Amino acid sequence: MTRIYLVRHGQTTFNAERRIQGQMESDLTPEGEQQAIALRKKLKDISFSALYVSPLRRTRRTAELLTEGFGLEPIYLDELKEILMGDWQGRLVSDLETEFAEELDTFWHHPENFARPTCETYQQVRDRAASAMEAMVRNHPGQNVLVVTHGALLKTLYTFFKYQPIHDIANAPHPHSTGLCVVEKRDGVWAVMDWDNVDHLSE
Repeated sequence: MTRIYLVRHGQTTFNAERRIQGQMESDLTPEGEQQAIALRKKLKDISFSALYVSPLRRTRRTAELLTEGFGLEPIYLDELKEILMGDWQGRLVSDLETEFAEELDTFWHHPENFARPTCETYQQVRDRAASAMEAMVRNHPGQNVLVVTHGALLKTLYTFFKYQPIHDIANAPHPHSTGLCVVEKRDGVWAVMDWDNVDHLSE
């Protein structure tokens, strides 16, 4: 049995401004840094064999704060990057709601049909993310693995772990900043043990 602890990065400036991030860089806010520190206290007694991190700046900083003193060397994986949002990246959501209302509605509510030329599809994101998860299971049998990644990617993984179709991404829970998600693979079957746990933010 391999157990994987997946964490969404802390709050960023783009989150606070309600901008589409995708793979564009943005920094953690002071609140985002405190969120990562709070989660560190919750995870400090767990023995992790590996730390995998999206190479984007917000995830790198979250991982740095989250694992201070853990003795883990981060392994950066492009497969863990957020969904590529192309020419929408950096735009205010409110502006997109005005200019691309129908297409944005497809992005949120009909993910199986979202196919903007400058963006990744949800299927592409789920395929690369799922491949990374399966590799972690092969490389760390019977161990605990820590992953720091992104919200939309985690939504796609939720449907992968639940053996659901791409359409169900629309209804998958979107993790909050530093929301903790725990999954296991036992006897070849994935199981979601916890999802978007934010108890550390109220302690």
